[in-house]
Amino acid sequence: MKLPNFRTALVIAADCDLRNSVVQHLKHEGWIVHGITNAEHALPILAHLPYELIIVDCELPGIDGKDFVRLLHNAREWRAIRLVALTNCISAPLATELAHRGAFPVRKEAWSEDLSHCLGTLP
Repeated sequence: MKLPNFRTALVIAADCDLRNSVVQHLKHEGWIVHGITNAEHALPILAHLPYELIIVDCELPGIDGKDFVRLLHNAREWRAIRLVALTNCISAPLATELAHRGAFPVRKEAWSEDLSHCLGTLP
């Protein structure tokens, strides 16, 4: 019996409404999705669960999204994970920094359309 090809994602956002909306959107697209409130909780999870996609809010308390993206980019075992960074404002320096670290910036106010565009580029 052939097993289905599952796509897995992790959503990290402190804002409950945003996190739940993104999780539901991905589930509707057929993803297996987990949502958590902070990046510190993600690190032990990543040691055991391989995610294809991580969506992280740049404005997290503690380890913020930019630091989390930097951390994953610098760790060889996590470098292949697709990263999406949710932000209130995408400035040119922020977009350049995120792109350099392999993350796709998504505007919070238009996350659904930006994320759909990003997901359309996945193989």
